[in-house]
Amino acid sequence: MTAREPRSGPTPGAGAPGRARRWLVAAVCQVVVFLATATTAMLAIAVPQITSTIGLGEDGQQWMVAGYALAYALMLVPGGRLGDVWRRRVVFVSTLVLGGVAATSAALAQTPVWLVLSVLVLGGALGVASPQILGLFQQLFTKEERGRPYGLLGVAFAVALGSGPVLGGLLVDVNPENGWRLAFAASASIAFLAAALGLLLIPASTPPDRFWWRRTDPVGVVLFVVGMVLLWIPMVEGEVAWIPVLWVLAPVGVVVLAGFVLWEQRQAKRGSPLVDLSLLRVRSYGLGAIIAVLFGAYDALYYVFALYLQDGVGHSPLTTGLVMVPIAGGTAAGAVVGGRLAWRAGRRIVAVGLLTSLVGLAAVMVGDVLLPTFDSPHSAALPLLLAGLGAGFVLSGMGSGLTNIPNQAVTMSQVSNTRAGSAAGMLQTGHRLGISAGTVGVSTALFATLDRTGGNWLLAFRTTLLIISAFILVALLTALTDIFTRGRR
Repeated sequence: MTAREPRSGPTPGAGAPGRARRWLVAAVCQVVVFLATATTAMLAIAVPQITSTIGLGEDGQQWMVAGYALAYALMLVPGGRLGDVWRRRVVFVSTLVLGGVAATSAALAQTPVWLVLSVLVLGGALGVASPQILGLFQQLFTKEERGRPYGLLGVAFAVALGSGPVLGGLLVDVNPENGWRLAFAASASIAFLAAALGLLLIPASTPPDRFWWRRTDPVGVVLFVVGMVLLWIPMVEGEVAWIPVLWVLAPVGVVVLAGFVLWEQRQAKRGSPLVDLSLLRVRSYGLGAIIAVLFGAYDALYYVFALYLQDGVGHSPLTTGLVMVPIAGGTAAGAVVGGRLAWRAGRRIVAVGLLTSLVGLAAVMVGDVLLPTFDSPHSAALPLLLAGLGAGFVLSGMGSGLTNIPNQAVTMSQVSNTRAGSAAGMLQTGHRLGISAGTVGVSTALFATLDRTGGNWLLAFRTTLLIISAFILVALLTALTDIFTRGRR
């Protein structure tokens, strides 16, 4: 006999909170999206200063930047399931408090290990909070209404993407030694603020029964986390001395994940799986998940571009942050348009977004070819960079907004409220794993090209753009396949 699944809150048309309160909850969710994105952006800008302050090496940089994305990704599915079977408001608020504590710890870090561990906890805490956002949207807004709050999430993402690098660069420029600490302190303040607002505004949920913890599938959580970590470590740790161990970890990780799939199939028959694998057989959800994974590689652009402008070209952190603002402007515009068109255009608007991203990256490569030396064109710094590379970044950012928001809306359109948290966790996990793998793969290619060419940053940066473009092209082909086969059917 399977335990009863509790309702995680009111649904539209069935005692839902008032319209004003629903939009206030949506505003709190935007704050959380802003926090997660701004933290990533500030990390990318502050990496060189963190390296010089506490001695973070190349492996340490990947552990921190990609590790933050991985920890976030690993906690999305367990967090989504926890919100489904327990109290969504409690999960949302408590994990934001934990994130605030972790960010405070990172601001006080004195060693690389201390800092990396704090960042991993911060990423994990925000990873648990994030699927509660889509779960809340599923229960507070009807299918036809969700385009607008999804679009606003895209705007929050874009604002964070634009302000995060500028804020991080400004803090580091003002205080080269401790500016990155102030950035983590700012993240902590935002986390505590969002937790307080969530406690006040999110509707209370029905208390779960005393056996609710069984439905969180603790065995599945352990298998999933262990398997993913075992696969991820070989991607990050590249020291020769570790090679024999790394060759063992990857196959073991594959075996553990295979065991996870078998366990989840068994749990599905009992009615309480961590991951509902049957969702992947839903056409809109399965193809949307594939697109989310592939497009995750796009986010590696922010990390490598920040390294390129600072370590390769020699620009200041503040200039670097300002040059990345066009990406945010394009993303905000794309998110607003994409949110409004998601329900009517469906996967077609996703394909348009992917194509726009490809055109934007091509424009960036052309602009970079026309600015081939470090001595003259790049010395013009901000005006020339904004006019050259910035134009391509506006297009690629617009494509990002037109892709992510509509893809989430279309992918979640056929998911029931009782599975919303788990489904959102699976979808966001795929995207975040794509970000993590993309960051590791692209940064590895960047450093390998630098080693092979004796420090040719121009060639290394163009190589990373080609790799990112290849992932987006495959995602575009997937979306087009869905569109054309759906039309024939």
